[in-house]
Amino acid sequence: MKILSNQKRLLNSLMALALLTLGHNVQASSSFNSQATISFGVNGVANGVTATSAYAPADAAFSYVFSAPGSVGAVVPASENAVAVPSLGFDVAHTFAVNGYASAGSFNSQHIGWYQLDFLNESSQDQQIALTLNYTLQAVTQGDADTDVVLDFSDAISSQLLGNAFFNNGLLNVTSYGPALAIAGDKSFITYTFTLGQGEARSFFADVTINGTLQPAAVPLPAAVWSFLAGLMGILGVKKRKKAPAKLA
Repeated sequence: MKILSNQKRLLNSLMALALLTLGHNVQASSSFNSQATISFGVNGVANGVTATSAYAPADAAFSYVFSAPGSVGAVVPASENAVAVPSLGFDVAHTFAVNGYASAGSFNSQHIGWYQLDFLNESSQDQQIALTLNYTLQAVTQGDADTDVVLDFSDAISSQLLGNAFFNNGLLNVTSYGPALAIAGDKSFITYTFTLGQGEARSFFADVTINGTLQPAAVPLPAAVWSFLAGLMGILGVKKRKKAPAKLA
């Protein structure tokens, strides 16, 4: 009788747990991992022409993370992206990356990395310069997540947008806004040709924006709980029958 009493208490406890679980959902986790790898190349830089490149994380006003109350997770840029690089050099790759994950609630985020190129012509004549922007955009998601990587290439003096690359859901779209901008056939780099006059200085911006949305989907549990209980009750019933004393004839 003591064994049967213990089994009954166990069954009652499990049924109480199931009733508490009934009507509640768990959240399936979601995540994203996005990045842009950038490098610059220059042709036509003669003696007397100075060319420099740099990286800096955007101000807080341009990078943000919004989360719903009770959200569990985080969206963070790579630690090395928090540090400005005053001299990137040319033909040297630099990666701007953001990772995010959530197990409850929701997150909306935007992070921006600023790249700047400066040219100064101190020679005695005009110079024809070809600037090449090499890039690889990547974005991977898991669960209920969305992310895109945007690269904007612009002239700092006129603020004119010269070219744009947009990557989302495995698709890359590249747009040219100027006749001097040539987009490669494989769409992995952009080349811009310009004339730098004698004594002239000119700058260009390449801005990387990574947007992310995380909203884990609810996963209902009641069906699984009741299936488990049905099986457990069956097992306990079998054990009870096996331990029942045989009837006397």
